[in-house]
Amino acid sequence: MSAPILQLSDAAAAHVKALIDRAEKPVLGLRVGVRTQGCSGLSYFVEYAEEQDPLEEVVEDKGVKIFVDAMALMYFIGAEMDYQEDK
Repeated sequence: MSAPILQLSDAAAAHVKALIDRAEKPVLGLRVGVRTQGCSGLSYFVEYAEEQDPLEEVVEDKGVKIFVDAMALMYFIGAEMDYQEDK
């Protein structure tokens, strides 16, 4: 069995669950990817996933689904998604 593309910390999974619960429409999970933007050329994005794109990879971890945009896959392999609040 190979390692998952992306892992979620407990804090990230809890926050993803909270975001899904607050969604105005039913969603399957969150979608992550990259867009061309800024001085470095790329920025990450997170959005609600109402349906799955056939080319996306789906990561199921700690009871939530994360849909990884096919064009961004190489940027997420082996990463861990975390969440923290601070000033």
